[in-house]
Amino acid sequence: MKFINKSNKNVEVRIGKRFDYSWITVKPGKTIDLPKEKGMRYEFEKVLENKSKPKVTEGKIGKTKVETKQISKKKIDDYKRKLVLIKGISSKTSKDIIKVFPTEKDLLKAISNKESIPFRDDIEKKLRNEYGR
Repeated sequence: MKFINKSNKNVEVRIGKRFDYSWITVKPGKTIDLPKEKGMRYEFEKVLENKSKPKVTEGKIGKTKVETKQISKKKIDDYKRKLVLIKGISSKTSKDIIKVFPTEKDLLKAISNKESIPFRDDIEKKLRNEYGR
């Protein structure tokens, strides 16, 4: 959880394990990522994150650095529930659809652009009937 130092003083924060730790100085106005209990103990204020933007994490593919957008689990669960409610689409098939089209917007975009959907013909037809408004 992200916290911000709103005080006028530098705060020394202990990071690490019981016998293997170090100290970090958090200057006024700076943010730090800490567990909730620890941030509250140091009297930092929580940073309110903008929920509309997807979180971005940095990773590697081989030696190339890449950024990946993290989609909230609630959105995926709602999307999956909608897919499973379509007669003939199982939980396993919905997982496969989510792998190819991570968000409902991606699926809608593919259907509206009349792109090929890489599933069996009957599944493609059901998705086009449901989402092809």
